[in-house]
Amino acid sequence: MRTTVKLLGAGLLLVMATACAANSGAGAPAGTGPGPSATTTSASAPGTVTPTLGPPPSQTVGRPTQGIAPGDDVVAETQVNARALPEGYPRSLTRGLDGRTLLLQAEEGGCRRISARVGEQTAQQVVVLITVLPAPKGQMCPDYLREIKIPLALAAPLGTRTVVLRQG
Repeated sequence: MRTTVKLLGAGLLLVMATACAANSGAGAPAGTGPGPSATTTSASAPGTVTPTLGPPPSQTVGRPTQGIAPGDDVVAETQVNARALPEGYPRSLTRGLDGRTLLLQAEEGGCRRISARVGEQTAQQVVVLITVLPAPKGQMCPDYLREIKIPLALAAPLGTRTVVLRQG
C-alpha cells in the first residue's frame, strides 16, 4: 500500500514538473521562446554583439464581438426611463453616427425574437416600444444567443430628450 502511494505521488510530481517546464519555455533553444522575450543578436561594431528584442507583437484594433464598442455614443442611464419594462427586456441604447438614429442593443436566440419601434416623439421625450416574442409553448428551440442592434430612426437628434422604453 505504501509503495503504491509513493509511486502515485512521484508520478503526480513528475507530471506537474513537466507541465510547469512546458509552460515556462524551459528547455527551449535560446532565441526561440514565445513573444517579445525572444532575443536576436545584431552586430553594432566589429567584435561587439548587442542583444535586441524581436519584432513587437501585432496589435489589432477592432470592434469587440460583445458589448458596446468603445467610442460608441452610449445614451446615459439618467436619460433612459425603463421603469415600465418587465425584467429581461433590453435597455442598452447608443446613438448612431448621424445623431438621428438610436441603436437598441439586445440579445435574442432560440425562438425568442425582439423587435422595437419608435412611438411618440415630443420635445421632452422619445417613446420606444419593445416587443419580445417568447418561444411558442411546447416548441423546442436551439440553445444559442446572438447580439443584435435594432436601428430606430428619430425625427430629430435626441439631444437632451429622455428615452422612455415601454412594452409594446
